[in-house]
Amino acid sequence: MRVIKPVQVDDTSLISSNIPEPDTARGEVVWSAGTYDTGERVIKISTHKLYECVADPSTADDPEVGVLKTVPTWVIVSPTNRFAMFDSVISTKTFGGDDIIVDIDADSVTDSIAGFNITGASFINITVTDPFDGIIYDQDINMNDNELITDWHQYFFSPIVNRRDFFRINLPTFRAASIKLTVSGGNVSIGDVVIGNQIVLGEANYGSSVQLLDFSQTDEDSFGNISVISGRKAKLVTFDVTIPRGRVNFVFNTLSELTTIPSVWIGDDGGDDPTLVFGYYRNFQNNISTPTITDATLEIRGLV
Repeated sequence: MRVIKPVQVDDTSLISSNIPEPDTARGEVVWSAGTYDTGERVIKISTHKLYECVADPSTADDPEVGVLKTVPTWVIVSPTNRFAMFDSVISTKTFGGDDIIVDIDADSVTDSIAGFNITGASFINITVTDPFDGIIYDQDINMNDNELITDWHQYFFSPIVNRRDFFRINLPTFRAASIKLTVSGGNVSIGDVVIGNQIVLGEANYGSSVQLLDFSQTDEDSFGNISVISGRKAKLVTFDVTIPRGRVNFVFNTLSELTTIPSVWIGDDGGDDPTLVFGYYRNFQNNISTPTITDATLEIRGLV
């Protein structure tokens, strides 16, 4: 079992992106000094945020000032489209066309990358380039999920199903290298992309479980009619982990540092891990079973 502690992607580390800022195709307008009425929305490139005016009937406040007032005149709606894929919130997405291409230089050693809540993607390419050695890693990921294709009829007539998540934990550890991510398909969108370094915690065992948390609301009236208000969904993963006795303190201290940091948790090193989740751990119980190993239970609450 491994955890990837994220490296923040910001103005400094995001070398390039094919998503413009402002993204006028998605209606983004840059704030400039003036008066704005209730409901108008603007972005600020300095913060990479989308703001909505809530002053009644109008305000001339800078959005960065307005959100901090006792009675706010502006509220933050979301990140800009360019930076939504790096905000650690899976439900806020970066929307592209046929592809989304970003080039990241974290200015630190990173060996792992993961992506979540991806739609419309057929293929993903990850390329790592060192300024001295050139391309040192180049790998394609097929995002088509063909597990249900068992005969020719299903091959030709079954709907195309795409995987939504991916991860790779074998990137070369070159400090000056940049990571280029190309997500190709049609009407591509990405909920979140995380880069960082993997930390080995122990061995995830059979018996680990995955649950779906559904925040939809179901109401039933006096006649038995049911109405459903669709809500967001999240993973809840419970890992059954074996940890070498000598690593217990290291694991405990590592988890203590991650209490407020959303991280990527991986139970199986294979490329299609059902326990892959991006979120916070909320429960850790360590039973010292023998002089050489301990049995632990680790519960991860996925982000929405």
